[in-house]
Amino acid sequence: MANKANSIPKNMSIKDAADFWDTHSVADYPSHMVQLKYVPEERTTFVAIANDLLSQVKEQAKKRGVSTETLVNLWVKEKLTT
Repeated sequence: MANKANSIPKNMSIKDAADFWDTHSVADYPSHMVQLKYVPEERTTFVAIANDLLSQVKEQAKKRGVSTETLVNLWVKEKLTT
């Protein structure tokens, strides 16, 4: 059997990593465990969005390979900086 540790792709994007781990088990790679330190932002606020707009945003986010939340935050940030 080939060494599975050598088959973990390096420098994966978040989408690539998600796709990879959807089909692999971290239990098969015990020597490659990574600890991440997650520091949440101080506060998150939820904003209502119309269902028809949400459907369009979800579609665009999927095309770009990012979460809906990430795309909305990027668009809002872009609008505020222009």
